[in-house]
Order: sequence, then structure tokens, then C-alpha cells
Amino acid sequence: MQLNGARERHQPACMVAHDLVNKLSDIVGHCDLLNEMTEQGTEYARRLAIIKDLAKSAAKELAEHERQVAEAARRPAKPRKLAG
Repeated sequence: MQLNGARERHQPACMVAHDLVNKLSDIVGHCDLLNEMTEQGTEYARRLAIIKDLAKSAAKELAEHERQVAEAARRPAKPRKLAG
């Protein structure tokens, strides 16, 4: 029963992280599309590359966080001693 409680506590965080990773992936894809229409070597191309790199980096960090939270949810909760 404690395992289900841990999963329930961590599930919203995993869902948020997963949704953000998906949105960041969309940003990376849009940067790729815009880059195809942008003259290389321009300030616009440089800024698109920065946005794309930031989105990829953030997605990687969030995916790692999502993995850690999911891993923590799989571990059984340690029983707590009551103070008294």
C-alpha cells in the first residue's frame, strides 16, 4: 500500500516533466524548420541555434529529473517511527 502512495505522490511531477520535455521538443523542431528558412551566418541563425541548444539542454535535464522521480517512486517507503 505504501508503494502506491509513493507513486501517487510522484506521478504529478513526472507528468509535468514529461509534458515539458514534449513542449521543448516542439521548440527544437520549430527551430529546425526556421533554420531551414534562415540565411546561415546571420544573427537570426545564431539566435535560433542558441534557443535550440537551450531547449535541448532543458529537455535533457527534465528527462533525467523525470527518471529520478520515477525511480524514487518505485522504491518502497521506509516506515516512520512515531515520536513519543
